[in-house]
Amino acid sequence: MGLRALIGTEGAGGFYRARHVQHDACPTMIVPALSVLVHDLMGHDVRAAVDELLRSDWSRLYAVPGTGTAGHLVGVLSHGGPEPEAGHLATANAGDREWAYLFGGNRLQVYLGVFPEVGPKRWQPWASWSVHELPTLPLDEVLTVQKAGYSTQWRASDRRKYMEAVREHVKEGAR
Repeated sequence: MGLRALIGTEGAGGFYRARHVQHDACPTMIVPALSVLVHDLMGHDVRAAVDELLRSDWSRLYAVPGTGTAGHLVGVLSHGGPEPEAGHLATANAGDREWAYLFGGNRLQVYLGVFPEVGPKRWQPWASWSVHELPTLPLDEVLTVQKAGYSTQWRASDRRKYMEAVREHVKEGAR
């Protein structure tokens, strides 16, 4: 099992179009890769980078540091559906995905998939960076965002399990 994510765009009102990344889709892998794609490979053209991302689902997407400008983005395509996934962030089920990376205007919005007390995993706004600052974004800042995200997911999962146990105990007491 890999750390799954969505990559794509976010439009007005929280509507998104995105493709899947199946493995290794944590912020410390994806944010540098998206920076390389936008700034090094697509000449700072966010629209061209998004078009490239939305062509196919991805098995993996990462940057290999120190290998030169035009060749250090490694993308392993995956055979996905013919069309990107589309939905509304407020109501979309995050499913088995942990993260979503969505370009909106001149920003990269990062969302975290979190389980509420009941119901399916939902997207929660987690981080946001200017596309222009991505090349100089300190990796320790991205790592801090990632660690805080995983901590939040674990706490939410523990709370969900606890509340399920409480509900079950209350049901048994009512019998």
